[in-house]
Amino acid sequence: MGSSGKTPAYLTRSRHGVWYFRIVVPPYAQDRIGKKVIKRSLKTRSKREAILKASSLLIEASELIGRVNPDAQLFGSSPVVSLPESHSASSQPIVSPHATAKRLSEVLEGYRQQQQFEGVSLKTLDDKQAVADLLIRIVGDLPITDYTIETAKQFRNKALQLPPLATRSISQKPHLTLDALVEAADKTISVTTYNNYVKNLVTVFEHAVAMEMIARNPFSGMKIKVKRKVSSYRDEFTREEIEKIFVEVKQQKGWKYWVPLLGYYGAFRLNEACQIYKEDVKVIDGVPCIHVQEGNPDQRLKNHSSERLIPIHDDLLTLGFMEYVVSFPDQSRLFELRWSEKHGYSATPSKWFGRLRAKLAIEERGKGKKDFHSFRHTVANALKQKGISENKIGGILGHTTGGVTNTRYGKEYKPYVLKTVIEMIDSVV
Repeated sequence: MGSSGKTPAYLTRSRHGVWYFRIVVPPYAQDRIGKKVIKRSLKTRSKREAILKASSLLIEASELIGRVNPDAQLFGSSPVVSLPESHSASSQPIVSPHATAKRLSEVLEGYRQQQQFEGVSLKTLDDKQAVADLLIRIVGDLPITDYTIETAKQFRNKALQLPPLATRSISQKPHLTLDALVEAADKTISVTTYNNYVKNLVTVFEHAVAMEMIARNPFSGMKIKVKRKVSSYRDEFTREEIEKIFVEVKQQKGWKYWVPLLGYYGAFRLNEACQIYKEDVKVIDGVPCIHVQEGNPDQRLKNHSSERLIPIHDDLLTLGFMEYVVSFPDQSRLFELRWSEKHGYSATPSKWFGRLRAKLAIEERGKGKKDFHSFRHTVANALKQKGISENKIGGILGHTTGGVTNTRYGKEYKPYVLKTVIEMIDSVV
C-alpha cells in the first residue's frame, strides 16, 4: 500500500509532495560550516527514489561534519584500549595501544547521532538516553571498557528499588538523589520496566561491541525472566468501563469526541487517530475507509505493517463522521493538536485520556495497565471471542500474522472483507 516502512528522520516532504534531505548540524560544527541545518531538494515525489538519492548526501554530510571536528566521530567509531591482563587474549577486541577508551557519555553521543541518521524516532532516542543517564547516576560515567557484569549487577540492584517513572523524575529534578527517590517510594518499578531498561542498555553496548570498543556486552543476559502470557501485559476494558468512558465522551467535542470513538470502533493507535488528514478518509469499492499511512511528513507509522485501510463502522457514519470530515478544507488535518518530534500529535490526548480514566476510577487490576491502547486489546479480544480469524483481526490492528505464506505472498484484505469484521464490534452509542 505505497509507503515502505518508516520514513528516515532526514527525509521531509513539502506540501507539494517533493522530498527534501534535511539534517541538523551539531552545535560544534555550525560555525565552521556556516549553517544550522543542511537541506537539499531531492527533486522527486517518489519516496523510494528519495531514499536512494539521500544516501549519498547522508555520507557527504557525515564526512563534512566529521572533518570539522575529527574527534567527534559522528558514528561512534574510535580506537579502544586493551582490556586488563586478567582477561583472556581470546576475549580482547582489536585495540590501538595508544588510545584512551571513551566514556559512556561520549559513546552514547556517537550512537545517538548514528540512530538519528537511521531515522530512529526522538522518543526512542530519549528513552535510551534516560536509561543510560540512570546507569551513569548509579555507577558513574566510566570508560566504556570499565563496565562489567559486576557494574551491570550494581545497576540491577539499585534500579529495582526505584519508584515508577524514576527516569522522568530524574530528568525533571536532577538535584534529587537516587537514595531520596528510593526512600520516598511507596512502590517500585515493575520487572517489565526493568527489562525495558536492560533492553535499551543492551543496544547501546552492542553498538560499542560493533565498534570494537569492548569485547562483550555486559548487559547481555541481565533481563529477569517472567513466566507470563503476552496477552496479560495490558488489560482490555470491561463492558462497564467502556460504557462509562463513552458517557463522558458523548459530552465532548472535536478530537475529545472523535478520537476515543476511533480508538474503539477502528482499533486505532492513539497517534494514528490524531494525525488523520481529510485525504486519508476515502471510499474504496463503495466502502468508506480511513487510510492509516505516512502520506505527509508529520505522519508516522509504528512499522511497515501498520499501514492499512480501516473500514468505518456504521455507528461512526450514523454519528456524522463523514459530514465532519467534509467540513474541512482539502489537505487539512481533522483535529487541531500540537505536533512534537517525540510524540507526534498524541501528547495532549494521552494526558487527557489519563485524567479521564482517573476521573472514572478505572483502575489497573494488577495484571496490566489500562490506557488508550487498551481499546485495541478490547476490540481484539472481543473479535477473537466471536471466532474471527487472527489474520483478519491483524488486518484491522495493523499486525503481521499468518506465517510466511500469508505475510510474503498474501495481499491485504479488501475493505469489503474487513467491513464485516468491523461491524462485529459491539455498539456503544
